[in-house]
Amino acid sequence: MSETEPVLELNPASYTVVELVKKLVDEPWPQSDEERENLFAHLGFKSGSQYKLENEESPHQMTELDIGLGGQAPSSWDTYNKEFLGVSVHLYGTQDSEDPAAQSGYNKLRMELTELFGKPDHPWDNEETPPCIWEANGRTIITHLFNRRDSSVMLSVEDSALADIAEADSISS
Repeated sequence: MSETEPVLELNPASYTVVELVKKLVDEPWPQSDEERENLFAHLGFKSGSQYKLENEESPHQMTELDIGLGGQAPSSWDTYNKEFLGVSVHLYGTQDSEDPAAQSGYNKLRMELTELFGKPDHPWDNEETPPCIWEANGRTIITHLFNRRDSSVMLSVEDSALADIAEADSISS
């Protein structure tokens, strides 16, 4: 962020989101439904309804998730072949393109996550604001700013090994 950029109050505050990311990275990754339920209870997360999939054969299953931020961040958790893959959160969403709050939230999250996990990778050079990817403790943390039609920041924390398998499977099929 530049010194001339206005300071916007973010809801939820970026440091609150980063604290949740740090806990997801630091805690042992669940290897069973019971372990995932215990982790979610420990973090104050609550599962909701499963999303109906267009393709019943899909190895992915997504479920609504309340991450304890008062409904301010639509979230979900995902499985791949019935194994817990990760958590995704959409932050600072508005119906406006290029919303300053979404840009500010993205910048603050990127700075705070970089302080914790080091410099991120940027896999695609052809985007104005490419996603940022950090690897830590067997997890992949991804932030991506969407701001063309409407605005939001997507943040995901995934099991790196399982995410690599899911990616390879999607490429080969």
